[in-house]
Amino acid sequence: MNVVTITLGSLAATTSLGAAIGVSLRPGDRVLLAGDLGSGKTTLARAIGAALHAEPELTSPTFVLISEHRGDLPIWHVDAYRLPVGSDALRAGVIDERQQHGVTLIEWPEHLVGIGVAGTGVLSIHLEAAADEGTRIAVIRGARPELLAVLGSMSDSTQRITSGDARE
Repeated sequence: MNVVTITLGSLAATTSLGAAIGVSLRPGDRVLLAGDLGSGKTTLARAIGAALHAEPELTSPTFVLISEHRGDLPIWHVDAYRLPVGSDALRAGVIDERQQHGVTLIEWPEHLVGIGVAGTGVLSIHLEAAADEGTRIAVIRGARPELLAVLGSMSDSTQRITSGDARE
């Protein structure tokens, strides 16, 4: 599986990454967003949704397991934080056959089994804190080389955007 690592030094860099991902997604794609609390998962999901013209704007669905949004593609935004680790995605209602026509963004995917982490339309993003305050490292894995090439080309430009906080 291919890997791209991008340093996100600001909210603008995180938003740019989300926009690049959003416009590159295809029906049936899943984006898995992992990282500690406050690492920027929802911020990145919101930027992906904005690139897809999501209505209403994506927010953290923490108290609702899954929220549906209209946009250029239908969007399902899942927050599995409150599910026990090892929960079955199908039984929990996280994976649905309708999702093959849209995009599914899953926060806290490590709580779920059966989400297809190795599929061709799966992009796995792990956000982690960097040594510099407010800076995040995005480690992106995916099976679609052309999408990772686009994201990899962003690496230099996102590293130059350093003011502010990558989370919000």
